[in-house]
Amino acid sequence: MRRTDALFLALALSACAVACTRTDDAAPVPTPARPETAVVAPPSLAPAADAAPPMAAEASDQATPAAARQVVVDYYTAIDAGNYAKAYALWSDNGAASGQTFEHFSGGYANTRSVHAVVGDPTDEEGAAGSRYLQVPVQLNALQRDGSERRYDGRFTLRAVMADGATREQRRWHLASAEMQRIK
Repeated sequence: MRRTDALFLALALSACAVACTRTDDAAPVPTPARPETAVVAPPSLAPAADAAPPMAAEASDQATPAAARQVVVDYYTAIDAGNYAKAYALWSDNGAASGQTFEHFSGGYANTRSVHAVVGDPTDEEGAAGSRYLQVPVQLNALQRDGSERRYDGRFTLRAVMADGATREQRRWHLASAEMQRIK
């Protein structure tokens, strides 16, 4: 595996060191039959009215499935815009759940020109120990600076704390982990 492949997988799409290993042989993650498309256009092509939309994760205290899906859309919108700090902050524990330092996370996009994500509807809601969890499927196309394209398929697990005494920030959806594989 080339170094840029490993960095992209490790930094952009994984939440732990285990996900940094190549998983091309893993079974594909099924996606919904009719996923909604979240087109993340290059910043120069985005309409002016959409240039600085509020992040849905910041705009809503409701931990709804739609809000969870929006966090993944916001994540890829931030990455596409080069706002890696905003993308990193969408991970639980102020980015720590990504399994990366911010410098390592943001450095993984040095060769990425733009991303386009198709984000599906959340599934598999679970509750445990005062938290809610949802799975959000995603298909990703990443255009590299050299003009090549890389495709990935997988899903994010999002977490919202529901326990008494949880802060407003903790009650919002955050990225908890990711399972992504490169599609050849």
